Amino acid sequence: MLMKKITLLSGLGCLFLLYSCASKAPVVKLSGPQVTASAKELVRITDDVVPEFQPCLSPDGKKLLYVIRDDANTGFSKWSIRLKNDVMLPGFTPLIGNKTDRPSWTDNENFIFTYYASKPTIAVTSVNKLGLTYIGQNAYGDFDADASLSPDNKKIVLTTTLQDTRNICLVNKDGSSFTVLSEGINPKWSPKGDKLLYTKLSGDFFQLFELDLKSFQSTQITTGEQNSTNGAYSPNGKHIVYIGTKDKFSHLFVMKINGTSLTQITSGDSNETQPFWGVDGNIYFSSTAGARQPDKAASKIGNVFARISSNNITQEQSAYSYPYTDIWRVQPLIVE
Repeated sequence: MLMKKITLLSGLGCLFLLYSCASKAPVVKLSGPQVTASAKELVRITDDVVPEFQPCLSPDGKKLLYVIRDDANTGFSKWSIRLKNDVMLPGFTPLIGNKTDRPSWTDNENFIFTYYASKPTIAVTSVNKLGLTYIGQNAYGDFDADASLSPDNKKIVLTTTLQDTRNICLVNKDGSSFTVLSEGINPKWSPKGDKLLYTKLSGDFFQLFELDLKSFQSTQITTGEQNSTNGAYSPNGKHIVYIGTKDKFSHLFVMKINGTSLTQITSGDSNETQPFWGVDGNIYFSSTAGARQPDKAASKIGNVFARISSNNITQEQSAYSYPYTDIWRVQPLIVE
């Protein structure tokens, strides 16, 4: 097994300081995302002074990992992972320090994530300890990210940059047998582990594709003159949720895996991003609605950046570009 371990303690003090200062932020009027008649039970999950991204619910539906961007820091030090031990209770626990990003549970205690070392690389750790273990001896490309473990616990899918192109790749759980599958970003396992949902540029717009891991045939799922990104399967694999850019804003949409029964979940003058469909039936996501926004100009810049992305690298980063976001959850009303 190609593994090496380090212990990472730096950054915890900074995060605890940030947490202690959060209560001193000026109180502003908060609202929330607008939901359509096709959804119910909209609930705010976080309300911090830093933007929060990439919610990921544990397999038992109890804990939530998410990422913050602290713009008081610079470079990769802006990013760190937080844990909510109970998704519905206030508070959080900082985990392992900064330069950590894009977590995905491997079970109810351990998770895989991106660690910004000399090159972004993939590592695993536990919510109950401070150490981490690298997957593989070195980074696979110029920017390893978005790793997740297959349902059968045998394979890891990830993205990395090879020759200035974002690629979806597969490795064994121990980091061996690196294989490039396709150009693209945002790979997500199907519940059975036999397919991958991912985003790729098709013509002038980003669309969702599904890759069959047995035949290695890829099928385009979405079409039209709008960007469709950040797809994720429902727990039973019959539906997908994704981000569609409509009327200059990015919102949640749900549809059957065959492309029918398209339903809009959120609307209004907000941007949603990075949905995760939890085992509890709720869709967790980040939204600019209701977030603290002292700098309106910066918010507009972030919105434009997200809409005009024209390559895989920029599109992947644009999901994290909003100056202020909170995490919410909503329950879609499914059309069977």
